[in-house]
Amino acid sequence: MQGESIVPLVVAGRYWILVPLALLEGPTVAFVTGVLASRGYVNLWVAYGLFIAKDLVVDGAFYLCGRFFAQGRLVATMLRRANVTAEEMEHVHSLWNRRGWRTMAIGKLSWGLTPAFLAAAGMVAVPPARFFRYAAGVALVQYAALLLLGYSLGREPSGMSTAIRLTQYLAAGAVVIGLFYLRRRMRSQ
Repeated sequence: MQGESIVPLVVAGRYWILVPLALLEGPTVAFVTGVLASRGYVNLWVAYGLFIAKDLVVDGAFYLCGRFFAQGRLVATMLRRANVTAEEMEHVHSLWNRRGWRTMAIGKLSWGLTPAFLAAAGMVAVPPARFFRYAAGVALVQYAALLLLGYSLGREPSGMSTAIRLTQYLAAGAVVIGLFYLRRRMRSQ
């Protein structure tokens, strides 16, 4: 295969490759998938459906872990070692009940912290229907934006590196601002 392009292999198994890659890094893969869709390699609607389904399955797994293992000794030990008090868990419960959409959005957009946010929803017994409504709503918006951004930038590749860099800076800034906001709100309550 020396000297041949790998593109035909990727195109032939595009959806089979897309799912495992999306499990590893969904947002980045969604952006790249948008670029591939603009070139006609991937159907945008099929990819969008795959990303939403993947997100609901993964989010549900973290939620169920929090829900079913919350009362176990391992989780109790981990929370105690992390100095998480009952009052703080009550605060998490009130966040999910009073500002569920905002909590889900911040949790899903805080890359690296997402599993903890989703497991915490299970630990404080957010009703499953409400949890999946929040998860689906945020995923629909998140992946629509990423796929469309990739699609639009894929149609005009000359400015793509600048746009990718700008997108990374904006995303990093949004995460930092969100974390500062969340920290400030938690201190004030």
